[in-house]
Amino acid sequence: MNRLLTGLACLWAFSGPVAAQVQVPQNCTALATVHKNSCAVSTVMDCGQTFLVLGFLDGNPESANVYDRNWGMLEFLYRANAETRFTLKPGSGQNLQLDRLITDGVATENGVFLFNTRVVKDREFLFNGQYTLGEEEVVLDGHTFRKGASLRELEREGIEGSKIGFGLDFLVSDDLNLLIEGSITRHFEGQDSLTVDQTPRAIRFPDQPGFLATRSEFGCDG
Repeated sequence: MNRLLTGLACLWAFSGPVAAQVQVPQNCTALATVHKNSCAVSTVMDCGQTFLVLGFLDGNPESANVYDRNWGMLEFLYRANAETRFTLKPGSGQNLQLDRLITDGVATENGVFLFNTRVVKDREFLFNGQYTLGEEEVVLDGHTFRKGASLRELEREGIEGSKIGFGLDFLVSDDLNLLIEGSITRHFEGQDSLTVDQTPRAIRFPDQPGFLATRSEFGCDG
């Protein structure tokens, strides 16, 4: 898992012109590409023991999320600094169970994430996630998804002002075994919140136009 994201970080840090198509890592199979508002797009990949979701904003790499087979968060990396990532400390908590969320309508996850940059190594953050899944349905290109919301929070134990929160809208398809993240609201303790509209608008599968695209069909200039 770490090797996969480290490789992606290097690729992003030293890449040349913006690519028109997602580069699929070795040993991964691309499943679907989701086009969202604000020129955001994400491609979901099956990498054997994990799912990998690569996000792009206006053609540029934006994020890489790694999930276990039941969509529990294992690791995430953001474009803001291609050498910055959070990695779940093995055995430190309980991951999200998507099948239970679908059945019960609510779910939680928790654990310890290790924060790493080029300078900081394995700084521990406590992690808590809360998920709710309603009955409202959204149809994307003939596929029905249920709409939900989540709040993920990271905080250094005993360190005042260290809390980071991510409020996320998401869509779930039991038939496709997909969890698609949408609009995000970032909360930094002591600062104003920031919401980015990344509502999913379309989904593309292999052999369809827009599959593996790095620019969305919605909200791009030019």
